[in-house]
Amino acid sequence: MKPGVKTSRFAAALAGCLFLLAALRPALAAEGGELVAGHPQSEALRLGEIMYMDGVLPSGAPLRAIVNGDIEIKGTMVTCRNCHLRSGLGSLEGGVFSPPTNGAKLYAPLRGGQDVPGGAMKAGSLKFTRPAYNDESLVVALREGIDAKGRKMSTAMPRYLLEDGDVAILVHYLKNLSSKISPGVSQEEIAFAVVVSEGVDPRDRAALLEPIEAYVREEWNAQQSTLLFTWGRAPLRKIALRVWELKGPPESWGGQLEERYREQPVFALLGGKVQGKWDPIHEFCERNRIPCILPVTDLPVVSKSDLSTLYFSKGYYQEGEAAAKFLARVLELPAEKRVVQVFRDNDEGNALARGFSETWKKLGNAVQTDSVLPRGGPAGPGFWEQLAAAHPDSVLLSWLGPDDLAGLSALGELPRRPSLLVFSSTMLGGRPFLIPDGVRDFTYITYPSLLPGEGAYGETIVTNWSRVRKIARPDAPETTKVFFLTRLLTRVLTDIGDDLYRGFFLDLFDESTDQVTISANYPRLSFGPGQRYASKGCYIITLTKGPEPRMVRQSDWVIY
Repeated sequence: MKPGVKTSRFAAALAGCLFLLAALRPALAAEGGELVAGHPQSEALRLGEIMYMDGVLPSGAPLRAIVNGDIEIKGTMVTCRNCHLRSGLGSLEGGVFSPPTNGAKLYAPLRGGQDVPGGAMKAGSLKFTRPAYNDESLVVALREGIDAKGRKMSTAMPRYLLEDGDVAILVHYLKNLSSKISPGVSQEEIAFAVVVSEGVDPRDRAALLEPIEAYVREEWNAQQSTLLFTWGRAPLRKIALRVWELKGPPESWGGQLEERYREQPVFALLGGKVQGKWDPIHEFCERNRIPCILPVTDLPVVSKSDLSTLYFSKGYYQEGEAAAKFLARVLELPAEKRVVQVFRDNDEGNALARGFSETWKKLGNAVQTDSVLPRGGPAGPGFWEQLAAAHPDSVLLSWLGPDDLAGLSALGELPRRPSLLVFSSTMLGGRPFLIPDGVRDFTYITYPSLLPGEGAYGETIVTNWSRVRKIARPDAPETTKVFFLTRLLTRVLTDIGDDLYRGFFLDLFDESTDQVTISANYPRLSFGPGQRYASKGCYIITLTKGPEPRMVRQSDWVIY
């Protein structure tokens, strides 16, 4: 809410609302058992959240508002979250400051930067003060765009077209938004957990846990006496780090996590690595609204609506997605060309195939079919010739691993071979050079990370940091990714202050600037409200021939 000049309309608008608010005040109360616009308070909170986050009224109709004086917009275009973020603690984007709109801040005076949650730059962007809102003046602000001091707000602030019951629900939600410190926080500590499962290679487990434990022990907790907030705020809390090890089948992991959480609540999950899909941990975090920050997985949940987990990328899915974009938009395959996906019925193969199919349906013209192999041993030396005979002159998306490459080189000698082959570097164990010389002329490979030699600066930073802390494998993907996580975590924990709400914690990650130097894994990691996958690109490469082949980029990192 951005004040402008003082207007005499305030007095009239306030007078017009006094009678209405007198009748609504019992319903607007957050305490006790009163109904809110005819709804139990828990239901009113649910409906208010949908209004705030998604721009949908309790009736199911889109939320409507006027902006810039006379332009009516609706739905997601006018959600409060767009400017004030999910926590309601405000944002600073492109130099535009949006102040807090949660109850604890709205119903208290805004005296200066010390009352603005977040970093010093955001706090320093406050250019006005105001008295505390009450129920009446908050309704005026929502409907008329006039703040608690009687000033007209910026025309960018929507003037919401709300019926009495709807405005009562929204006010009730704002009064309760970010009103209680989240679980896992004490006066001295913030508790975090790292999730690992049995079956993870012990060396990978160590590469994950060693750097995060060293960060907590030797960096964050060791420096608390020197880390103080600006604006006269209290010293930062220390981190209490727990390791939650999951055992047994993935179907039991959700119950194990719930039990661990009941015993020792944590504020958020950091990193983590499991054998197989991340789904059970993702679902646990969604149920309990627990942030999960940058787990090390190539099998994340790919969702447009879930909000609690921030991933490095979509993993295997993203490689399939990139292949579809490349074939449709760069190579522009004609409609008469046939595209055949060949993959095993396992988690990795299914994720790649789903990423390609869902994207191809939106972009591609050629007919796509699937050839699904059962789980099991190698395909055998005659497999590729049989595949070529069944699908001559087709594009074969070969989502297979090293064990299935026997006999692949023979395709280059066939009179009726596939026109193109596409492989996944990750499925090949990060070893694209396993593709034999005989088929490299017509083979493309998805490559979802930095090419060799591109990440030298980030690798040097991680190596030097790891050497000081005696980390055994500084070049391991788990180590380099955890190092990146800790760099972001330092900024977020410094800025969060005493406003230890999980929604704000996620908002601060979402507000991180794009990273192009300190990652040893990706060319660019970018962030933004509601963006759950920081890496949004993938290279498509080819290989030169010979005993010392080179990777040749055939696409930009972001494939449009």
